[in-house]
Amino acid sequence: MTGAIAAAPPDTSLLQIQNTPKPSDVGDFLNHFFFETRTNYTRYQTNFTGNPTYSGVINAPDTGTFNPAGIPSPAAFQPGSNMMESFISLGTRGYGSDRVNTHLSVRYRQDLTKVLTGSPAENITNTFAGNRLWEFLEASVEVTGKPTDGFFSNSSVQFGRLNVYGAELASFDGASYSVSRPRYDLTVYGGRRFTFFADPSQRGIAGANLNLKLDNKTSVEFETLEYLKSSNQLIVRRRLNDRWMVRTSLRSFGGSLVDLNISGIYSSKNGRNTLRASFFQKLTNNDYTYDYTGDVKDLAKKNALYRLYLGPIAQYTQFNVEAHRQLLSNVRAGGSVTVRRLNSKANEGPFDTSFEDYRFNGQYFPFKKIETFFEYHQRNSDRLSPLNVTALDDLSSTGETSVKDMTGEVRRAFGEGRFSLSGGVYYRRISMQDAFFYLTNLHQSGLLGSAWVRLDRRTRAYFDYSLDNDFYLLRPDLKNSQVFRLGVNWKY
Repeated sequence: MTGAIAAAPPDTSLLQIQNTPKPSDVGDFLNHFFFETRTNYTRYQTNFTGNPTYSGVINAPDTGTFNPAGIPSPAAFQPGSNMMESFISLGTRGYGSDRVNTHLSVRYRQDLTKVLTGSPAENITNTFAGNRLWEFLEASVEVTGKPTDGFFSNSSVQFGRLNVYGAELASFDGASYSVSRPRYDLTVYGGRRFTFFADPSQRGIAGANLNLKLDNKTSVEFETLEYLKSSNQLIVRRRLNDRWMVRTSLRSFGGSLVDLNISGIYSSKNGRNTLRASFFQKLTNNDYTYDYTGDVKDLAKKNALYRLYLGPIAQYTQFNVEAHRQLLSNVRAGGSVTVRRLNSKANEGPFDTSFEDYRFNGQYFPFKKIETFFEYHQRNSDRLSPLNVTALDDLSSTGETSVKDMTGEVRRAFGEGRFSLSGGVYYRRISMQDAFFYLTNLHQSGLLGSAWVRLDRRTRAYFDYSLDNDFYLLRPDLKNSQVFRLGVNWKY
């Protein structure tokens, strides 16, 4: 431009070459590293009224001589215990190679109290040496394929300690291969089963999951697992339109069809309303009560006893409907109804009965940062009359006949979401029966409270407290039971 000021010559002192530090290996590693830990301390506190058990057990030292007041067993009245638990998850994403990911997760539990056999606070950790348990849940390496890798594109191989979900949850030391294609997804896996609580005679386990994408609305999935017996599941999913989707599954175990499940999900266009409905039919009783590994022979000498046998699984039909609706911008309500009917009344037992289960709940936000929640629940069980019982060990008519409970909770956030408090109460009424007693409207109530604070972007501390008052049915008679939990979450 005419008349513009001439540019000044640059200062030579500013043109010197600057030395840029070379990125360190540690800094590069931290860019690919993730770490998360959750650690909590729990105190279980039980207070007793001093009444003996129904069988005459009393809180007195065992002197080895006859006590006319009852059977001495101070362990049954141990007031509490202290537990520490920690979960750690860490690994890398693309470190050394953008194809390689690693993952390690570990859980550690320890009872800090010398818990006596028969104590209300006794748990599975007390069966291990030192009252502690290390659980290496997962330790794996994953190698992924790139789109330019031909046959290996959109594929991955994992090996190490794995947990794969399909027809059942398979936990094993081995390998899995997964591939995703426009028309199908496939995963095959196998290895040596691991467990922390037994020494099973059969270790080999294998399975596969195949999902066929017939079109953009329909898929057919087949899941299979081989361990002791074959467990298979066929699942068909179909999206009818933007608001309706249906799902049907048929499951077999050991060559017998055991479950049929048909369900549908509806969501309104504006997202304010949702509806879920399902029909379930237990086709045969050739199933398992606990899990698919229950029939394996345990070689551990300290596990010589068999698992508790609850009898065959009764065949039944069940319907379930659940709905939620956004009534106002600050009010949401929902409810569910579940009805189960045994195919034959003769199959009724203490763990298998026809029932109706109702729930109604709601959320209300009266002010900014304040949330209130309430729920009413009722369950009615259709049990046989105990008047027809002729044997003392006949428990077919024993159990609850009615359960009604109400829960209310209030939550409040502070400091732009950095701190939160919540508190609540519950009240429950239970009716029960056996061959000797009709116990109606036994009541129980309690308090719930919690707080958490975000110390920084990586750290959060929390505290939970619960108080349950006396429940008349239990002996030793509990005055109250309290749980204190204090923990810290940290994430990198």
